[in-house]
Amino acid sequence: MNQIVPIDYKITEWFSNLFNGNGWGVVLFGVVCLLITIFCSGALGFEREYRGHSAGLRTHVLVAVGSCLIMYISMFGFGGLNAATRDPARLAAQVVTGVGFLGAGTIIQNGSDIKGLTTATTIWGSMAIGLCAGSGNLIICIFATLIMLFVLVSLRRVERVASRHNPMIIIVCSPNQPILKEILQVANRFSINIKDTESQLINYQNEQYIRVSIRIAPARESTIIEFIDEIKLTSHPLDIKISTEF
Repeated sequence: MNQIVPIDYKITEWFSNLFNGNGWGVVLFGVVCLLITIFCSGALGFEREYRGHSAGLRTHVLVAVGSCLIMYISMFGFGGLNAATRDPARLAAQVVTGVGFLGAGTIIQNGSDIKGLTTATTIWGSMAIGLCAGSGNLIICIFATLIMLFVLVSLRRVERVASRHNPMIIIVCSPNQPILKEILQVANRFSINIKDTESQLINYQNEQYIRVSIRIAPARESTIIEFIDEIKLTSHPLDIKISTEF
C-alpha cells in the first residue's frame, strides 16, 4: 500500500535537494516561507489598519515573521545537534503563550463594553500563520489566511444585520445628571433589558456633556418608542436618538 505524501513535504524535499543538497536550498526555502508569511499576515494587518485599529499592518507582520523565524529555527536550525531526538514543538508552544499575552494588551474594557477582541484574535492568527509557514505547511497557511480574510470582511455584513435586532440608543445630557439611574428606572417600568452601556465626556459648544450609549435587547417598536419618549420627559436630555431603523 502506497503511503500518501503531503504536497508540503514534497515542496520541502525539493528545496532541500537544490544545489546538490549543500544546504542553500534549505536557506532558500526559509526565504520563501518568510515571503509567504509577510504576504499572508500583511493581508490581515491591512484589514485592521484600514478599519483604524492600533494593531495594524506592522504589528501583524512583525508577529508573524517572528513566529515564522522561531518555527523555522526549531525545524531546521539544530540539524547538527542530535536532530533525531529534538522536539520542534517546544519553541512553538512558547510562541503561542507569548503572543497570547501580546494580544491581550489590545483588549480594552470600558464598563460593560469590550473592544479589541477581533484585533487580538487576528494577532493570534498571524502568529499561527507564521508557525504554519515556518514549519513548511505553506498550502494550509495560504488557505487559512483566505478563511480569516473571509471572516473579517464578509461576515462583517452578517454582524450588521444581526445587530439591527439590538438597537443602540444614544443620549447626550449634562454631566451632573444621574442619567444611568434614570434610564434603569424607566427601563424597569417598560420591561426593557439593557445589554451594554457606555458613557464618555464630549465637548459641545465649548461646554462638556456626557454621552451615554445603551444597547437594548430586542423589543417591540412601540415599546422602544414609548421608552424613548419617557426618557425625554423624565431626564430632559440635550439629544437622544436611536442608531438603527426598525
